[in-house]
Amino acid sequence: MENQNISQIALQKIKESGIKPISKNVFNLKKVIFWSLVGSSLVIGAISFSVTLSMLFNNDWDLYQRFGFSFIFKTLPYFWVACLLFFAILGEFYYRKTFFGYRHRVITIMGIYIILTIIFGSILHFFRIGEIVEQSMSDNISIYHGFVFDKSEFWSHPEDGLISGKIIDVENNIIKIVDFNNVIWTVNMDNAIIGRQVEIEEGKTIRIIGDLDNNNIFVAEHLRPWIGAKLDVNDLKINMMR
Repeated sequence: MENQNISQIALQKIKESGIKPISKNVFNLKKVIFWSLVGSSLVIGAISFSVTLSMLFNNDWDLYQRFGFSFIFKTLPYFWVACLLFFAILGEFYYRKTFFGYRHRVITIMGIYIILTIIFGSILHFFRIGEIVEQSMSDNISIYHGFVFDKSEFWSHPEDGLISGKIIDVENNIIKIVDFNNVIWTVNMDNAIIGRQVEIEEGKTIRIIGDLDNNNIFVAEHLRPWIGAKLDVNDLKINMMR
């Protein structure tokens, strides 16, 4: 009797509030939307992890000997780590909205999300998706440079032995590049160690370590790609055989 009264009271409240049941189509649409948002958060999180790995693996860690540990702290991918954390939280939030969301604790959901992000992000990194994404954003989204380490500014200090820019002319072991300040440099590569991913072609952007001589020609010691692997032991072996 008591249960019946409770049911009647509940029905009366529903009628008074004007609450209407959600149709099956709307319910199914909401499920699709929330699961899509969960999936999108996972995909973007995996891409963020892939870019983070790319930036860490391709960072010029050896330059800390020249510029100190401040160089390391400047170049860490804070923006992409923040993106990874943001989409992890967003993914957990949207998962809570799904039919199964109430069954798991926050720590369980976050743990699974992070594991999946690491797995898929590592796969994307293997196929160099992180490098492609970073290069694309660097080339096409000007505001992006305000959120990450300004590599173009760092590699524009010839007095410190660092220049970078786009190759505009190639002739034997002499190339010309135009830097990010529209200054044209003549670069002598006679004794330079050239990274495996460096393409000595017109239109390619590269980074160069070296020194200015008395004729204002930049004598290159190391040539590195704008985005990609830094020099390693294999580069030294290859160049010793040249």
